[in-house]
Parts: sequence; structure tokens; C-alpha cells
Amino acid sequence: MSWCGLVGLLVPAALILRWKLLGSIFGRLELILWPSSIMLMGLEGPTQRSAVDIIEFYAIVIAANVVLYCTIALATWPVLRLALRRRG
Repeated sequence: MSWCGLVGLLVPAALILRWKLLGSIFGRLELILWPSSIMLMGLEGPTQRSAVDIIEFYAIVIAANVVLYCTIALATWPVLRLALRRRG
């Protein structure tokens, strides 16, 4: 499960770096890999936010992705284990 949490952390980090360095926009693939990124729409709008608020918001969205990846791993691992046990 810790591997899934690590992947849940690294995927958003890689997507943010890709966005900042290459200027690529978020599309369908990014939404599939980082579903909690939809919460970043809360940063849009005319309201001025401090850098601390923005960093905190990104941390919450990334943490939500880690929790989501761990939840998916916990839900699928028993099924995968059962399938591997029956196969072997």
C-alpha cells in the first residue's frame, strides 16, 4: 500500500513539473491520473490568495490523490491476491 501512496504522490508532482516546465495543459489523461486535480478549480477567480494559501491548497489536493490511490489499492489488492492464488 505504501507503494501506491508513493505513486499517488509522484504522479501529481510529475504533472505539475510538466505543466510548469513545458507549459502543457491538463487534459483527459491528467484527469484520469490525478482525479483530485479538479479541486484546483477553487484557485481560479478574481480573489487574491497568498503563496501560503496556494501551497496549502496544492498540498491538500495532492494528499487527496494519495488517499485515493491507497483506497483503490486496498480495494483491488484482495481481488488481485485471490486471482493470483487461483492461478498459481
